[in-house]
Amino acid sequence: MKPLYLLCLIAGLGTFVYFYFFNFDNMSETQLVNSVLYWYIPLAFGLYGLIALRITNRMPDLKKSVLIYIFSGKDPLLLILVILLGVSGLLGLLVLLVPLVIFKAYQPAYDLKVAVFGSGLLLLLLLFFFKVLWPSL
Repeated sequence: MKPLYLLCLIAGLGTFVYFYFFNFDNMSETQLVNSVLYWYIPLAFGLYGLIALRITNRMPDLKKSVLIYIFSGKDPLLLILVILLGVSGLLGLLVLLVPLVIFKAYQPAYDLKVAVFGSGLLLLLLLFFFKVLWPSL
């Protein structure tokens, strides 16, 4: 599954670079905002999948809590990620942690479940933003 997550991550980043660095002047502000779905969802899917895969590969006892493992400091990269998201806001931290904690790490296809649920959650938040908040700005 790692190649799929890497492909989605690269596709999301590549699409982002195309829209905002090469095609920026050819698109209206509304088109730029609407293009977020094209790069954000694949990027989120890839990131969630890679994080969940890292947890299943490095966590010594998959029956224990993923939340305890993340905050234990045994994986410095995950701890740095959580700290950065915590600094950026509580909502960002919750959006990262909820998909990782809902599913159990010992379940088959844990990484795929986390990636699908996490990117779906972010899609719902984006749709809420576009339908409720964006029109009032």
